[in-house]
Amino acid sequence: MNSRAACIGLILLATVFTGCLPETRVWWSPDGKFALVRGGDGLRLCDAEGKLSPPIVENCPAAAWMPDSRQFIAVWAKTVVTWEELLPYLSPERQAAAKAMAEDFRRQVLAYRGEWDKFQFDAKPADIMAALMCLRDQFGQDLAPKVGPPWEALKGATHTVHVVQLFDVADGEARPGKRLLESLEPVAELRVAPTGKAFAYAAPPYPPTSAEPTFSLFAASMAAPDKPRLVQHRVSIFFDWTPDGRSLVYAAAEAPEPRNMPMIGIGSQEQAVRYLRGRMRDPEQQSPLRVGNLVKREVAGADGAPVEGKPEAALAKVPFFDSLPVRCLRSGRVLFASSDVHLPAASADVPRDFTLFSWDPADPKVFRKVLAPEAQKEVGGLLHLFQLSPDETRLAVPVREGLVAVVDLASGKVTKVSEATMAGRPVMIPVWRSNEELCFTAPSGSKLASPGGAEVVLWSPAGSRCLSKDWPDSVARGFLQRKAP
Repeated sequence: MNSRAACIGLILLATVFTGCLPETRVWWSPDGKFALVRGGDGLRLCDAEGKLSPPIVENCPAAAWMPDSRQFIAVWAKTVVTWEELLPYLSPERQAAAKAMAEDFRRQVLAYRGEWDKFQFDAKPADIMAALMCLRDQFGQDLAPKVGPPWEALKGATHTVHVVQLFDVADGEARPGKRLLESLEPVAELRVAPTGKAFAYAAPPYPPTSAEPTFSLFAASMAAPDKPRLVQHRVSIFFDWTPDGRSLVYAAAEAPEPRNMPMIGIGSQEQAVRYLRGRMRDPEQQSPLRVGNLVKREVAGADGAPVEGKPEAALAKVPFFDSLPVRCLRSGRVLFASSDVHLPAASADVPRDFTLFSWDPADPKVFRKVLAPEAQKEVGGLLHLFQLSPDETRLAVPVREGLVAVVDLASGKVTKVSEATMAGRPVMIPVWRSNEELCFTAPSGSKLASPGGAEVVLWSPAGSRCLSKDWPDSVARGFLQRKAP
């Protein structure tokens, strides 16, 4: 990769597009008493009336409740500023790679003759930030006099460490508990096993590369959380635990994607996650003919401890998407959304929308469409963001035109619970508080929201109520898109 820099340490960052597609902003506890809200100023606890706690952590990309609703896991980021502080988070192989790149940078700098605003160096896809921190802290005495004032820019070179931490909830407050894991891999999606004895997470490739823009899946026991096991590379971000908490079901690609993603530069793990999240939620940005498998793999024992050497069981051959969703039902059935592809077909005729399928272990060679064509048409193109109600009888789906739809799985009836407006589209994936109550954002200008911005509401067949009307602007920032008075 060629990168121009105004001084050593500045790398060209790729432009990241996330669009207006919805993302997870609220997680309700299993008992429905509290929700976690990811606002503009961090993660907060929220009660059923909309009352917020002070911020718990900042920069929280993912969270998940424990089954007893008394604890939750949250991901947050901390910064390390020196090479020595970074070393414990680097494997011996990564340390060696960073040192080798730093030494290569050093040779390039010592050999350079010219103005530093025109300096250009070559770097392979790797952890460039770690290499720059090593360069600054290990070779600064040699290089600082040669480079002069531009060298000062490297003082700002830091690295992000992602912390997975347990929190206790008591008396309406969240109290920090055990730190489960600290890693350089950013956590994009997090799910706790139904037993509460293990958790799993999806992470984009680290260091970021141009060759593999999908995710890797990891699993860890609550007893030894700092030793996660790699389950598989090249998976979709959405996965689920089987009801016994021992296996994961997910979609995995058979081969790397032939297209490249934009290169991500210094300190940009978060940019990588945002890029992939934006890309994965829009099927039109993805190749429609990448082949994959719907996979079930045993990863944990009854006590949550990792199980090694278990082969995967391929349940189905599917067109692979970064966002192919999977949900495991208590009956043993699996719901998943995929393109309904029939080959051969002209490229222009390959569908890019998702269709919802059901797999039943009692009849494993049959894949049934869950929705009738009429309901499928009403729901629209964001079906892969479906959310299953706790009693597994209904689906909630954000719709492109600003709607949220609820689908009764028994009757196929579709209920539009938020009217379409020209003012905006859903800004969060809807989430169920209970079997009857659904939480989502009503677009600005709709009957359920305010004229100045979207609002978080609770809807049920009996009516709806607004939770966010008294939330401060610091929470709404980048979330509810309020207009200045």
